[in-house]
Amino acid sequence: MNKTVLFLISLIYLTSETSFAQCEADHIVILNNFEFVPSELVIVPGESVAFINIEGIHNLNGINNSVTGDYFNNPEDYFLEDFTGTPEGFCMGIIEFDTPGIYNFDSSYGFDAQSGMSLTINSDAFVLEDLFAEVDALDSISIWQSQYAFQAYTSSYLNGDGPYTIFVPNDDAVADILNVLTIGQFVIFDLPNFAEIMEYHIAEGLYFEDDLYDGLMLTSAQGQELTITENESGFFVDNAQIVNSNYTAYNGVIHVIDQCLAPSNSPEATVMQIITDSPNHEIFEEAILALGLDDELSSLVILDNDGSGIPDGPGPWTIFAPTDEAFELFVEEMGWTVYDLIQSQFLSNIINQHIVNGCVDDYNFPYEIDEYCYDGYSEPLLSSNLSFNIATNLDGESLQFIVNENSISVVGQENTVEIIVTDLFAYNGVIHVIDAVITPKFEEIQAGSCDLWTLELTCSIEEGWSGDALGIVINNTLLETITVSEGSQEFIYQFGVDHNDIVDLLYFANGPSGSYNSYKLTDGEGQVIVQWTGNSNNSPTGYSGIYACEPYDPNICEKITVELMNEFGYGWPYSSLDVYRNGSYDQSIEMPIGYSQITQINAYENDSFDFIVNTQLMFPEELGGYKIRSESGTTLVDEDNVNEAPESNNNILVCESEDNVNISEIKSEELTLVKMVDVLGRKQQEHKKGSILFYIYDNGKVEKKFNP
Repeated sequence: MNKTVLFLISLIYLTSETSFAQCEADHIVILNNFEFVPSELVIVPGESVAFINIEGIHNLNGINNSVTGDYFNNPEDYFLEDFTGTPEGFCMGIIEFDTPGIYNFDSSYGFDAQSGMSLTINSDAFVLEDLFAEVDALDSISIWQSQYAFQAYTSSYLNGDGPYTIFVPNDDAVADILNVLTIGQFVIFDLPNFAEIMEYHIAEGLYFEDDLYDGLMLTSAQGQELTITENESGFFVDNAQIVNSNYTAYNGVIHVIDQCLAPSNSPEATVMQIITDSPNHEIFEEAILALGLDDELSSLVILDNDGSGIPDGPGPWTIFAPTDEAFELFVEEMGWTVYDLIQSQFLSNIINQHIVNGCVDDYNFPYEIDEYCYDGYSEPLLSSNLSFNIATNLDGESLQFIVNENSISVVGQENTVEIIVTDLFAYNGVIHVIDAVITPKFEEIQAGSCDLWTLELTCSIEEGWSGDALGIVINNTLLETITVSEGSQEFIYQFGVDHNDIVDLLYFANGPSGSYNSYKLTDGEGQVIVQWTGNSNNSPTGYSGIYACEPYDPNICEKITVELMNEFGYGWPYSSLDVYRNGSYDQSIEMPIGYSQITQINAYENDSFDFIVNTQLMFPEELGGYKIRSESGTTLVDEDNVNEAPESNNNILVCESEDNVNISEIKSEELTLVKMVDVLGRKQQEHKKGSILFYIYDNGKVEKKFNP
């Protein structure tokens, strides 16, 4: 700005009371030959600007660009007519800029615009969107997760005229709701009514904390009423306490709250949350927890997130929930107690009758409910779409529905139950309350040719196996995975086995309480086959290669055990210990997960074993180790070394034929025995039965001896 202009502006201010007192405003813009002074001005919405012409003929044009003819597209159109300036300053007019935004002007008189006479006024309000960033920057408050959501879904409110009162959940409140929904911070945006939820946090009007009172009802932008209450702790909106208040912007005020709000018509978080909160479904909840279904029923189904047409998560779930009264009647009819129900090996069959995972698939509609909905239509089974449908429950059985004018019935395998409460919505499905337990067909446990075997799982604390489980595999096929549920200390499972079945017990160590767990496998006569007892000095162990009713074979001279180990419970992933007998492949021993797995191998006289480590791990030292022991407990191979990769071992002779060597052939009077060592070179004081030692004599001769 040149000195002449500065002088003129000063002169105008000094003479304003006499020359243009009628032109008082918050800001002044001077017009002279081919120039607005200043040419750029920043104001706050609601402020006024006076336009004073001191030289030449000019106008103020805020409609169309005088050079290009393009529409300025200002927030509002303004135009002041041509006026001739005077040295004292002529007041062309005053404009009050109420609407925020960028305003562009020029003078359309003569060649003013072509000479560069232009003006930009920025009516820049400190709006709610700016306020969010300022509040979040405070050390004592964190609202960045809410800030992101409000900016993404309510921008028109944050930048609008308002005024608005916004109740903003702090980050702890957002973390709580994400934890309930078991989702990440960005997945929550996929909730179908998320925008509506955000609008429910906004009230029209300006309400500072002093304006609030007990019983005040505020209409939210979503349409429903927000209820203000007051007690000795302070003010609450619905059930959320206002913990910080009165952060003010041009178009509103922010109050920080300690819980997220939701409209009254919002679904519950998850179907599991509905069951947990219900005082009439405690037995159903206990059964679900015992089966470990609570995690999946707590997962939020995200539909077609990758465009495949298939839900990315489990569900949506349809739950037919028997009341506690229904379960009590059921266990009475069965001659059980509730404890017997929870401990029953039929619990899975019973509970799975009541759960459907999936939705209506138009390819089969109206005949079947499928696990996935490839057409993208994914709703749970609502009361409105039950008619004529057949659903497949988690037990793989069909449920049919009878819909009458005043009732809906569910037809199971053995009985028909009635829905007494319909359509309890959650974000991952729907619950219908039923008046009786849907009863499955109970098939009697069939004994095999080798009778019934019994697995008894126990725990010395009431937390159960805390995520650990035992898998039962028969002839390389998984029969069942069992555990001791939380709050219990015992679980008994029976299964039939046939002669020569090979049974493997796989211990899945997923929890922290393995040292408190134990299990015992007994045959039909109560004889213990395998028993493992946890303590602080040993790791959970599985057993493989257990033969059912193995016939007597007089040629078996030894049952050796091969133990795979991993001190961290990772198992032997992508790896195996391959066993070769007399040069030919015999079997591969695997441990997909766990701390320890023991496998039994029958050895015959003169069998020579090779144990080959087969791994795809880049760092084999992370694999763990293995040990091979004889039936008497003698260690034949020890490859359990810290931070060392286990090595293969060849030519392990377990028992040699008596025809080849016998200890009675030793003639001690001819040679002097110096020492006896085992296959690892360790000195032995005595030669135990069933073992092989190397005899070293004073003349240097070494003989391998077997003591039958």
